[in-house]
Amino acid sequence: MPNMTDKMTLETDMIDENNNRQQQLEQWLQQVFLDQTFSLDSLPGDASARRYHRIELSETENSANKHYIVMDSADEQDAMLQFINVAKLMAPAVNVPTLTAQNVEKGFLVLQDFGTVEFAHLLIDATVDQINDYYQLAMQTLVALQTVPVETAKSQHQLPDYDIALLDREMDLFSEWFMPYIGVALDEQVWGNLKTALMNEILRQPQVVVHRDYHSRNLMQDQADKSKLGVIDFQDAVIGSYAYDLVSLVRDAYVEWPESQISAWIDDFWQLQKQKSLTTADSAVQFENDVNVIGVQRHLKVLGIFIRLSERDGKDRYLADIPKVMRDLIIELNWLAEHGNDELKQSVISFNQWLQEAVLPAYKEKFASA
Repeated sequence: MPNMTDKMTLETDMIDENNNRQQQLEQWLQQVFLDQTFSLDSLPGDASARRYHRIELSETENSANKHYIVMDSADEQDAMLQFINVAKLMAPAVNVPTLTAQNVEKGFLVLQDFGTVEFAHLLIDATVDQINDYYQLAMQTLVALQTVPVETAKSQHQLPDYDIALLDREMDLFSEWFMPYIGVALDEQVWGNLKTALMNEILRQPQVVVHRDYHSRNLMQDQADKSKLGVIDFQDAVIGSYAYDLVSLVRDAYVEWPESQISAWIDDFWQLQKQKSLTTADSAVQFENDVNVIGVQRHLKVLGIFIRLSERDGKDRYLADIPKVMRDLIIELNWLAEHGNDELKQSVISFNQWLQEAVLPAYKEKFASA
């Protein structure tokens, strides 16, 4: 077991490493912005290990080019390369940050700065009509993303498939992190049956380019053109379900709306897909089914991720969002238990029974406010 001296040495080493990294970054930025003075402010971190800064140039004739975002991906260079790759894929269809400068070897990237107003910020104190307008804009942006040809994404940008292996691995975050956290043993048969039924359904859904984290904190109001949303944090994009990103948006872990409103937005999005001649479900009910199916997969994954962020990475702030995610999961499971096809109904009803009897009592003890 490390003693206090070891701990202090480790902390000192980390401070030295961070200072050295900061010096490397500032030296590189001096080369990028030759003969210009600038200030560099660190921004709050997200769920990844990447670090972000805002650079502000002191002297520039064009105010639009006065500030940029700097991404520091010291330990995530593969993710940075994928960010660059996906940005090139998405840029013709949606508003993604323009890449100004890059140093892949060092893990530094300078990007267009959309400003500080997240989609989530727009919703605060907004009227009902304004909220609907914002969501319509977010859904129109998402439909535009879905017009990106899958073949181009695969052949020219090597986007991976959201295949059985990835779907399964993500759902297992629930069994590997969430279940041990609440101290309940997994019912392997019930769990396996649910996963199989979900994956069979998901793989039958139309396939599109999927952002994979399309929610209120990854959409920005573009301060250069407030009629547009800027799309960020897209480096994990895949080819997958046409309903995945919509679930991320309307059943967001950080924002809560009445289920009647969510159902209306789901129907609106289905209409938008048809207007753009995209491949979609034959009926609104089938589309709502597909949204709830992929929603269960996503929310099982997110429950596991939020626990992992706390337990492994020390990011406890995500624990406060778990009750919202659990509520969404239960809504989706209940919908499928009532309206899903026979194979799905059977596995969902069994899982629901186990959830009610074994999981939720232990969960409520851990999350007393749930």
